[in-house]
Amino acid sequence: MDKLSGQIDQLLHIIEIAIVLAGFAAMVATFQSRKVETITRGHVVSLAMIVYISLFSALLSAFSLALLNFHLKPGYVWSISSALMGVATTGFIVYLWKKRHFKFVSTIMRLTYYGLFGIACFVVIISALNAAGIFFEREFGPYFMAYICNIFFVGFAFARLLMRPLWKSVEKKEAKQPHSERLRRRR
Repeated sequence: MDKLSGQIDQLLHIIEIAIVLAGFAAMVATFQSRKVETITRGHVVSLAMIVYISLFSALLSAFSLALLNFHLKPGYVWSISSALMGVATTGFIVYLWKKRHFKFVSTIMRLTYYGLFGIACFVVIISALNAAGIFFEREFGPYFMAYICNIFFVGFAFARLLMRPLWKSVEKKEAKQPHSERLRRRR
């Protein structure tokens, strides 16, 4: 298998993964929304992040494949696609920065979110450098790494969307138990 065929396969896998993550997130959100009082700003932002980033990743992967079908040189395709990835990631950063609401978030989670914003900014820089052919030679690697970061962001948001309501339910149940019983169960 030649190099380009492997890259095409990787883009196809990105499309599949992105669609599956968006679909599962939509299913989880649908079931969680039945209890309207449990929906928080964090739930909505997490779901938006999952859906927007996943679907954009699938769309951009498909767009890259479409460009390759017009027999453009792979370097041009990775340059154009990296530029679009950088623009989209910048849009996601701005959107999520405006929607952030750290008032009820623990210090650890606040630091985690700032770290994720930092990684996203790094993706923008790498994408811009790859698009311009600076430090990178308009290659697939930096473009693909941006997808890996996107999948990480989406996976993180998906895990939070799935697990937060479960933990809140456990904490609520434990809060109703007498203190002595909670201590006995933890041993």
